[in-house]
Amino acid sequence: MEPLRIEESTARTWVDVDLGAIARNLRSLEDRLPEGCGTLMVVKADAYGHGLEAVARTARAAGVWGFGVAALDEAARLRAAGIESPVVCAMPMLPAEAPRAFELRVMPSMTSLDQAEGFSAAALAAGGRFDVHLEVDTGLGRTGVWDRDAIELAERMAKLPGLRVAGIFTHFSSADEPEREPTERQLDRFETVLAELATRGVRVDCVHAANSAAALRFARAARFAGTNDGVRVLVRPGIVLYGAAGEIALDADAGAWRTETGAGPFEPALSWHARVLAVKDLVPGDRVSYHGTYVARGRERIAVLGVGYADGWPLSLSNRGHVLLRGARAPIRGAVCMDLTIVDATPYPDMRIGEVATLIGRQGAERRTAEDVAEEAGEIAYSILTRIGPRVRRRTMEVEE
Repeated sequence: MEPLRIEESTARTWVDVDLGAIARNLRSLEDRLPEGCGTLMVVKADAYGHGLEAVARTARAAGVWGFGVAALDEAARLRAAGIESPVVCAMPMLPAEAPRAFELRVMPSMTSLDQAEGFSAAALAAGGRFDVHLEVDTGLGRTGVWDRDAIELAERMAKLPGLRVAGIFTHFSSADEPEREPTERQLDRFETVLAELATRGVRVDCVHAANSAAALRFARAARFAGTNDGVRVLVRPGIVLYGAAGEIALDADAGAWRTETGAGPFEPALSWHARVLAVKDLVPGDRVSYHGTYVARGRERIAVLGVGYADGWPLSLSNRGHVLLRGARAPIRGAVCMDLTIVDATPYPDMRIGEVATLIGRQGAERRTAEDVAEEAGEIAYSILTRIGPRVRRRTMEVEE
């Protein structure tokens, strides 16, 4: 959904997206990459809830190589927004999607010979050829051809008249975890495939493996010695570019890829707010929200916010989460509802309808991050950001010249 410019007074709940922060995060990451390494920015799930079109325009202006999506509809939105950069769909596509993928100039990921043959036939029927990326499963155990079978598949794909194997990639299972050995093992397997393909003369334009965590923690994932001359190495970051990298485990072995302040100078680009729609006073014994799971222990005051689980605000925050109200943490009281969330406003006898609570972001000296919300909800920052719903209006702040 195209981010909307709105007056705050018209919104019950909205997010502010700082496009300048995304541009700065891109520069911060690319400053840590080897010279010549490109960025394939992941913008799936509405750019992690930040607004696909506005984020992509910002990233394109900042010089990214291309964009990674998970669905053709996302690619269509990029093209409709005037984005002509390479678009790679890293998730498997159905054979019936091939004609539309060809029309949108999407680089599909290939995981099997049957799929490759189907896409080759579709390209020939359209009078052209697909540029595709071969996905190699080096240990995630999800999509992609197993590394032990990748050489045979790559050679057979290279002979299909409707395909050109333009890229090859893998996904890491646990690059964000403290234990480095699983990722090192996947890197070893991937580099073995790359070296064998180079020996057999199977040439590709680009290679990519490093998600946000690997780009920060594993320098070799941005180099890949042993590939053919002229192959461009890309990194494939997502979450760090949106400023939510706090869940990535960094360690001393990361060397120059580690900074003294954690994941580096990456700024949260999104804040989420909701307005107070009602204020009520409670007496001892009054119950709050569905099933009465919160019971007032004394004279208390509650504020009812215009945001609920239909907006993506987690139901699991019932009686355990917090928001910021007047610059201080306010606990959630009772069950989060479809459209409303109730918080404690006892310290504020003059609380008024229309005041703003901050779910993610800063109020005064206090700040709540997506990671903070995720910890209270028993989830991860990815799920918090990507679940922010379409009825939560987006307000963008442009990059300052």
